[in-house]
Amino acid sequence: MAPASFLRRLRFTILSILCFVLVLYVKPRPLLGTPPPALTRVTRERYDVARAPLVGEPVNVVPEFVHNTSLAGHELKEQLVLLDQLLLLMTNITKPCRKLVRQGGKLCRGKLDGDKKLCLDPFVRPTSNSCLVYSFGIGYDFSFDAAMGKYGCQVFSFDDDNAHELLDRNPYPRVTFLRLRLAAGRSVKVERTYDPETKSEYIYLYRPLDNIMYLLGHPKANVDVLKIDVDGPEWEIFEDSIFKTDVLERTKQLSMEIHLGVFLDPQLDTGLPLSLTLQKYTRVLRGLEDRGFHLTYNEPNIFHPKYVKFANRTFHTCYEMLFVNTHLKKMNINDHKELQDKFYSEIEIS
Repeated sequence: MAPASFLRRLRFTILSILCFVLVLYVKPRPLLGTPPPALTRVTRERYDVARAPLVGEPVNVVPEFVHNTSLAGHELKEQLVLLDQLLLLMTNITKPCRKLVRQGGKLCRGKLDGDKKLCLDPFVRPTSNSCLVYSFGIGYDFSFDAAMGKYGCQVFSFDDDNAHELLDRNPYPRVTFLRLRLAAGRSVKVERTYDPETKSEYIYLYRPLDNIMYLLGHPKANVDVLKIDVDGPEWEIFEDSIFKTDVLERTKQLSMEIHLGVFLDPQLDTGLPLSLTLQKYTRVLRGLEDRGFHLTYNEPNIFHPKYVKFANRTFHTCYEMLFVNTHLKKMNINDHKELQDKFYSEIEIS
């Protein structure tokens, strides 16, 4: 009897120790019905092609613009087909990212603004300490750029207005700021504006993306992240400039904010001009697909809550989107040389 009693006590002791270890080191599973963290939920989302997100679905907002479609006549059916195709291209996740992370962002009115998403899945994630980022349209928020510099990337940030003259050339480690705008064409463009109040003139310089990369010593380099947030002309920038180069072939991830600006015109012409604009929007998104870019993340920009109603469609007009390139052309060029400030100044002024 003594050995049996000893074995029972030993088994009880071992079970007690195991329970103690489980309580200390095993993370409890969430209760049923508890929503997962936001990023986890985003990475798991898949959109059913047949569902046609946002098309004909009720939206709990009051549209800012309700357009009269009675003037569209026989063209209305074609426009609705184009609009449905466009909304599907904007929202249908075709390459879910398993490890989606938030880079940058600042709290504004209790919400995070200025953050961009980055995919860290194998084959598309930037290689730390050996990556290149081009960031167009920063406004005055360097949080994304600073985060990518901290990650280990060489970051080139671009924007321009008369207040940007006050910003430092190197606001954060590994971040270089240049006063340039992205051209919606194949040539360098100079635009002059005059302020009657200050009686001063300001000159804006626009350069095509491949021209900028050539001047900065990256004519054949891989771009790990190309961020474009230029508040409207992104459609022309792609169709009339970037699509005519090989830059996208060498780009791993494309982060962009798109704007359906045509619908923000209260005097919207619902005839042929609208059809042509919808065709252009659709061509650009299909052009990205044809070049191997798959949508991995999208969400409406909550700081631009502009909803519109066209026929029986109610939809948002500003979206944050992330694409990953499944047809990447690897160049194995990672030499990101630091140039002298004098050279940067020459790039800016012409």
